[in-house]
Amino acid sequence: MAGAEVQMKTYRKEIALQTIIYIAIAVLLNAIASNWLVRLDMTSGKINTLSPATEKLLRSLKDKLIVRVYYNSDLPAPYNSDRRALIDMLDELRSYSRGKLEYELFDPKTEADASKATQEGIPQVQVQVINNDKLEVKRAFMGIVLEYRARKEVIPVVQNMGTLEYEIASRVDQMVNTHKKTIAITQGHGEPSFEDIDKARKALSLRYYLLPTDLSKPIPDSVSALVMIQPVTALADSQKYNLDQFMMKRGRAAFMMSMVNATLQSSFAQDLSLNLSALFKNYGFEIKKDLVRDAVCASVTVMQREGGLSIQTEIPHPYIPIVSNLNKNFVVTQNLHQLILPFPSSVDTTDGHRSKLSIIPIAVSSEQSGTQTGFYVLDPAAHYTRDMFRQHFVLLSASLSGVIHSAFSDTSSYAKSDSDYKSTGNERIVVIGDGNFIRDTYLGNPENLSFFLNTVDYLTDDLGLISIRSKSFLPSPLKPVSDTSRSVIKYFLILFPPLTIVASGLGYWRKIVKRRRAYTEQLARLKEKGEDEQVN
Repeated sequence: MAGAEVQMKTYRKEIALQTIIYIAIAVLLNAIASNWLVRLDMTSGKINTLSPATEKLLRSLKDKLIVRVYYNSDLPAPYNSDRRALIDMLDELRSYSRGKLEYELFDPKTEADASKATQEGIPQVQVQVINNDKLEVKRAFMGIVLEYRARKEVIPVVQNMGTLEYEIASRVDQMVNTHKKTIAITQGHGEPSFEDIDKARKALSLRYYLLPTDLSKPIPDSVSALVMIQPVTALADSQKYNLDQFMMKRGRAAFMMSMVNATLQSSFAQDLSLNLSALFKNYGFEIKKDLVRDAVCASVTVMQREGGLSIQTEIPHPYIPIVSNLNKNFVVTQNLHQLILPFPSSVDTTDGHRSKLSIIPIAVSSEQSGTQTGFYVLDPAAHYTRDMFRQHFVLLSASLSGVIHSAFSDTSSYAKSDSDYKSTGNERIVVIGDGNFIRDTYLGNPENLSFFLNTVDYLTDDLGLISIRSKSFLPSPLKPVSDTSRSVIKYFLILFPPLTIVASGLGYWRKIVKRRRAYTEQLARLKEKGEDEQVN
């Protein structure tokens, strides 16, 4: 009996000693690792790893890049963890810059520090924090200043850690590469004003000069690409000619438009006559006069009366598809998850195939889609039947490249006066059957803006920042499942956890019983052995 107790005490001491050793090793390794910059990124898109474009940009630095961070250190979660992540990112950026990047941390607590931050262009903002189980509003600085060769760029507020790499890289690129290309954006035909697309305008202005043009005059040769966003009135022949001449000379354009005039505020819609069909056919595509509806769609808020009360209700709107079938092999959409396209028209590239253009589908609708022509009722509360969603994968956006043909023949009066109507063969066109997706109203989905900016970068061959901007921190959209699959998954989630706990408990109970039985048998043997020794 005494021997068994001694063995148990020795066993417990060994277990305690091993535990202490393991804890000491873990603490020592953590202390060593805290001084090393090592990151294991297990995300599918490597969203927490610096993009090769960022690394290349940092290695191209010729002079010192100074980064000053004004960020209060006494903020609670999640701002304190964001501050730590910001410092980690700067450490990683510094390691790739080969000593060219240096950063300073400022904790603006005094009036002097706060005044310095304000002079640098960093505003003091209000943040909501929870202190002692109470919601409080606190004022804080959370901005970054970058300086390179006497040029300065400011990130006033670090709002989203998911886009911080792009925010920094785009500003560094702007300071390093001072030459900006020019993008012509058509105006004067009912297109959204720059105020309607203010967020897109500001983001695009960081890298490009924006030239509004009504096409009444030839487009300057300095323009690198043209963007046409949802016109609603027809173009004159002279305007079409100027557009055609630009396509023959430069050949880089994005046409983002539906051929149906539809808005959230209207209950009905009507076809548009833009006088562009013949022009587009020569470029290899057609935007149909229809509206695409999709069972996978966004919801809108409508007022419904129940009794004597008006209640706001979220209702799915089939004419505002959530498009998740994006071409992952195409540079513009390689890392995007979904777009929201309000009131899109379908795209037809039959003429492009006949002209042997290179055509890449960019976005298609879901398996449960349909198209409406002629008469359009936009009421989301209308009755929609299964038969209205029998079409599959309707084309909503495509890229075309190759030799395109002028819409003005050699006998045209315009062509006779200008011989520059021959295609260069380096044309690159992106067509999207919707232009409303870039309005500020629909940029609640941040990937809409990324899609627009990626498209412009693709047209101008500025592909470096696409991989950074397209990093998506949004969860992947859920795929639709059948009612049977949903029921199976539901009951599995209900029954599996308790059954697992019961099975684990039974297994542990049997293990305890077995251990007690072995211990009892061992004591019996020792007792029997002791009695034999006393007899002898």
